[in-house]
Amino acid sequence: MTENEARPHRCGGDHDVPRTPAGVSRRTLLRGAVVGGGALTVGGLVLPTSAYAVPALYNPFQAYAVTGPWDPPNHNGIDYGMAVGTALPACGAGTIENIYDNGTGGHTVTIYHAEGYRSQYMHLSQFRLSNGASVAAGTVVGYSGGAVGAPGAGNSTGPHLHWHIYNPSGSRINPLSVVGGGGGGTPPAQGEGLTLQKIAGAGGYAGPLDGVPGTNTWIGVQYVVTGYGYTGPLDGVPGTNTYKGLQRLAQRGGYGGIVDGVMGTNSWKGVQTVCKRFGYGGLVDGLPGTNTYAAMQRIAKLGGYTGPADGALGVNSWRGLQTLFTGFGYTGPIDGVAGKNTNMGLQRMAKLGGYGGPVDGLPGDFTWAALAKLV
Repeated sequence: MTENEARPHRCGGDHDVPRTPAGVSRRTLLRGAVVGGGALTVGGLVLPTSAYAVPALYNPFQAYAVTGPWDPPNHNGIDYGMAVGTALPACGAGTIENIYDNGTGGHTVTIYHAEGYRSQYMHLSQFRLSNGASVAAGTVVGYSGGAVGAPGAGNSTGPHLHWHIYNPSGSRINPLSVVGGGGGGTPPAQGEGLTLQKIAGAGGYAGPLDGVPGTNTWIGVQYVVTGYGYTGPLDGVPGTNTYKGLQRLAQRGGYGGIVDGVMGTNSWKGVQTVCKRFGYGGLVDGLPGTNTYAAMQRIAKLGGYTGPADGALGVNSWRGLQTLFTGFGYTGPIDGVAGKNTNMGLQRMAKLGGYGGPVDGLPGDFTWAALAKLV
């Protein structure tokens, strides 16, 4: 929360007033004309129906920690801690308006819902859609920001998202009072932050699984999408190059020896350390057994392995590991700052989970759903 967010008349800056996307009148947008199928059409756009007193909304941010609770008049919104660049799904169907440098709120996206309700996300680092775009619930509308002094951050004192909702009378209300009966509604199957942290475990991330990805989470993700130097065939037959990849993975678990493709006790200790994030509960003794191999099979799922985690490493298990060791096309720095190239790597990984969309560095709900299948 920023200092100025504590003041209702300044939370969104001087431009925090009812706005209307270009070419669409506010009266038409908020009232509309009901058409077949429970929708209304405005200038060719399909908008949500006005048949409900409160539109169907949900909380897309349940996986993230609340760092600034609803506390009027001190804070008329909810803050969620999240790393810069986190995808922001729409909390409900509606029409988009982007407001650049919206006073203390910085870059702000407004979602106009049915019956005069509208949501605002503040301190964005990037918009995704154009003004007037029609969205369904869960469509990614932008990316979080809030880093001090960054473009679009407004007066934010650290990375987070600020979310509030306006009712038809123009008063700010607690979003959780109108989403899914107040309890958060029906979110995606798995929080995006938690999915990232699970993926990052294969890149050495050992922090909490709290759904709030930070720099260390993204460093782990970047190691995964970069790969572990394997350039051989994806044949499921482990050889020296495959084991070299395994040793590079072991480095993320503390292995400091040479990468020679000869797995020794210290190599396996590093592997077992990484495997702890994938269900291995045994000793880190460098003596791999069924439990170690079962955890390796869970890691192999990040490379497309879909078989059981039974501790019997076969061709398909090794093929999944080889795919993971090859990487997903990321060649940027391991700096913990998620950007377009990092997200493109995640989208390539998501293809193993059934994602069929573009690799454009703009992960949406289909990308996250596919990634969730891998973890």
